[in-house]
Amino acid sequence: MNRIVAILSVIGLLTACGEGVPDADFTYAAGQEHNHLDPVKMSWSHDIRLAHCLYDTLVVFDFNDFVIRPGAAERWECSDDGLIYTFYIRANARWSNGDPVTAQDYIHAWRRAMLPDFAADYTQLMFHIRGAESFFNWRTEQLKQYAELAKTGSGGHADAAESLWQLTGDEFQDRVGLSAPDDKTLVVRLTQSTPYFLELVAFSIYMPVHAHSVEVATSVNPRTGMRQTRSDYWSSSITNGPYQITKREFKRYILLTANDHYWDRAAMKNSRIREDIITNAPTALTAYHAGEVDFLPDMPSAGPLPSDLARADRPDVHLQKMAGTYFYNFNCQPRLADGRENPLADVRVRRALSMAIDRKTIVKRVTQLNQPIARSYVPVGAIGGYRPPVEDGITFDPVRARQLLAGAGYSDGSNLKGLSILYNTNAYHELSAQAIKSMWQEYLGVVVTLEGEEGKAFSVKLKKQDYTIARAAWFGDYADATTFLEKMTTKDGNNDCRWSNEQFDRLIEQAAFEPDPKRRNQVLASAESILLHEAPMALIFQYVNLYLYDPQRLHGLRPNAWNRWRFEQVEVGGKRQ
Repeated sequence: MNRIVAILSVIGLLTACGEGVPDADFTYAAGQEHNHLDPVKMSWSHDIRLAHCLYDTLVVFDFNDFVIRPGAAERWECSDDGLIYTFYIRANARWSNGDPVTAQDYIHAWRRAMLPDFAADYTQLMFHIRGAESFFNWRTEQLKQYAELAKTGSGGHADAAESLWQLTGDEFQDRVGLSAPDDKTLVVRLTQSTPYFLELVAFSIYMPVHAHSVEVATSVNPRTGMRQTRSDYWSSSITNGPYQITKREFKRYILLTANDHYWDRAAMKNSRIREDIITNAPTALTAYHAGEVDFLPDMPSAGPLPSDLARADRPDVHLQKMAGTYFYNFNCQPRLADGRENPLADVRVRRALSMAIDRKTIVKRVTQLNQPIARSYVPVGAIGGYRPPVEDGITFDPVRARQLLAGAGYSDGSNLKGLSILYNTNAYHELSAQAIKSMWQEYLGVVVTLEGEEGKAFSVKLKKQDYTIARAAWFGDYADATTFLEKMTTKDGNNDCRWSNEQFDRLIEQAAFEPDPKRRNQVLASAESILLHEAPMALIFQYVNLYLYDPQRLHGLRPNAWNRWRFEQVEVGGKRQ
């Protein structure tokens, strides 16, 4: 405990709260400001956590009991062939302004998610719906043609943009397998039987939006023909979940108050939640000890502070193995953003760099939580019935790494130049980057530079492939191996490596049509074997999360490997221990 006390004494009682912060029944600290509040654009876990407070999906997946529970839909049916789902929305499901929640609200939201206009990372999860991929591709081509006409001066005006949007609406209705026989019934037709479709429906990209108010906040850009929703709308959006945003001060806090029209309002255990944005972990810990924060879900997974906390004999410190993997992305494109030939396009270079990482040293001396070393992308034990092919995973082997580099034309490593490690400047990422930089120089003679960026700038560079090597992580979104593996398919919006392998893509597609669960998992394992051999990322470790909360004071928190919380079930009572 001495190091913890020392840290706290250095920073004093500084917190992110200060004067003028509204009271709340329950307060938690978020480790960073939100990237997006629009549910179709969310991909980071802290964004999705907030989304589940605001929007009610048709069904809810219980990550503790691994069962599907009713959400905004009180019941549902599936056809015998698994191709048609019918959802029956609750009669008392209402938006925070009192409007009834309708099937059209879901159709409107899902159409937004299928539009390339919004650059949603999870659009591909919509492609299980019949016609969704065809519609997405049609819209993409139409926008491309529109942009070309705008360049020539024969297009690019408001009337043309509006005409394209009207045509898009007709195409959506004709192509996509979504219909509403009445206001409370939603019929979904799938491309093929999808065993985990209900798990997908419980995910954030399938959340609804209040169709009318979103349309009011949305306009067409005459230059591009693309539709965009004002970003400020989401700070006070109309919601159908347990809460609504009442007040937001950027980089300070978000106040959530109960949605009195929420269908399960009577079962909620609190009425006001405050999310404090505290990016510095010692500062967050100080706020917690001062009684200003009840729950710390975003403590670093590495470094002296969490290491000391994990060793401390404290009932409020909780360690949880996670369904998540920490790794480094390799940019696999033939050329880099500046036009240079990319040495990382060679699998031998990628495998060599990965083999030269001493992961045991990292989890022991850098992260200091002794996380399980990652020899597979899908965490071992995370998916029931799925066995990751760990035997194909890369291990620490600097001798073989040097041989691979020599075979790729880099005999001593010093002529492998122009590489850098991009990381976001919070938590322990810089320490890990420094350690790996040193390992590559020691074992391979390869010198890389470090490139730290704050969260949003880091995310932009990642999405534009404006990097050579970048730190990354992935947490499962639903309880199936595809929640990890589909990310690495050629067309997936979250494939930040831009790695592409036809055989891998074919196996993922084959698994989608395989009805036998055992055989399907074998096909997916074969796909992961290809991924592990091709090494588009250097896998480092499987996550272990550390949470702080007093179980004698906070009731209803249910830690789970998927980092999913139902904050409306949290009740605060009693004195802090």
